[in-house]
Amino acid sequence: MPVYDLVIRGGVVLLPELNKEEKLNIGISEGAIARLASEEIDGAEVIDASGSYVAPGFIDSHMHDEEKEDGDTIEKALLRQGVTTAIAGNCGSGPLGRDILPFRSEPWINLGYLTGHKKLREAAGATDRYLPAMPGQVEIMKALLRKELENGSFGLSIGLEYLPNTPISELESLFEVAVDFRKIWVPVHIREDGPASVRATQEIIGLALKWPLRFQISHTGSMTGFGQLGRVLELIDKARTDGADVTFDCYPYDAFCTDLGSAVFDPGFEERWGKGKEALEVASGSNRGKWLSEEGLYERLRKEEPDCLIIAHVIKEEEVKLCLSHPDCAIASDGLLRGGHGHPRAAGTFPRALKMLREMGLSWPEAVRKCTSLPARMNWLDKGVIKEGADADLVIFDGEKLCDKATFTDELLPPEGIRRVIIRGQTAVKENEILGGPKGKLMKRM
Repeated sequence: MPVYDLVIRGGVVLLPELNKEEKLNIGISEGAIARLASEEIDGAEVIDASGSYVAPGFIDSHMHDEEKEDGDTIEKALLRQGVTTAIAGNCGSGPLGRDILPFRSEPWINLGYLTGHKKLREAAGATDRYLPAMPGQVEIMKALLRKELENGSFGLSIGLEYLPNTPISELESLFEVAVDFRKIWVPVHIREDGPASVRATQEIIGLALKWPLRFQISHTGSMTGFGQLGRVLELIDKARTDGADVTFDCYPYDAFCTDLGSAVFDPGFEERWGKGKEALEVASGSNRGKWLSEEGLYERLRKEEPDCLIIAHVIKEEEVKLCLSHPDCAIASDGLLRGGHGHPRAAGTFPRALKMLREMGLSWPEAVRKCTSLPARMNWLDKGVIKEGADADLVIFDGEKLCDKATFTDELLPPEGIRRVIIRGQTAVKENEILGGPKGKLMKRM
């Protein structure tokens, strides 16, 4: 009888792509799943998973790990909640490889990057967010994008709300480059939130019907969760029926978080959201914990600390639940930290979403699918399943205890119920304690 490097024994194994759960023992050798067996098998190391579920490692297709100083912090926060693979550089912020890869050569999780439209503009000299790029600048952007995609970038990320006057022609010039590559993925932060989010979604659907690229509408709940979500989901469903390659994601919170100095907080936001500065909480910087209703704080921070993060408690909770419950909605954190502070989604998204989905009546395989095989398929990742030959990226959790603990005042508290997180057959987390050094790898699009 062969002896494996590691055996996980006695757990209920979740097979989300098959919508099944089964009590199986898992034999792991050389970082891959070598055997699934109902009978007992032996290993050099044995983990007793009795009373627990064993799932594929969670996949976060939308997070932010573009800044040198916060990379380790956010990766560790994601790791403690069961994330073993993530894609960074969303909302147009994705870095150029030359700027970030030297600092991320040994990530804590399996980590891939997107190339950001905003970063391409900046590198080409188009730094005014309210003006389209000039023709010569667009040509520079196209050349840079081609180089990035040749070097393994996962795709082109777009943040239209942050560059609100970007013409479609500018984007389509970049699509002309992207279509020359296989399995290119285009996540989009749509141009407008609130009531205008319907037409903003229609804009992206129009592009998806025209271009042979995969579009992912980012954090759909936070963009359309003001009474528009039902209509937006109808539009997406119809577009998919009509042949558009459109996917979408959501995080399980009724508050979003972004930079105060961004166009998102340009005058007029109170009318869009139906809530004022009393709903806006400072999440980072010297005024962390204050609310923008404090006299003169909005104006002062927009001028003096535009990079400070603001948590906007403005989304309808029932809209978020509607989005999460859609069978084709993937869970993604949109995790973002600045100086180690930000939104609790960086530490709590996946346990929180799973708990909510279970309360909605989904089975464990159905709920876990939204965190594993669904985002893997959306992003062409050879991950998110438990089968012989697959990477041994796994999370072992107690289904009765699983819940998030991170709050808006203590945003990095780890969850409860995560017993182990395993990356390529090595235990990376045991009972919230990170073991040893980084065990992830820097991924490139294949």
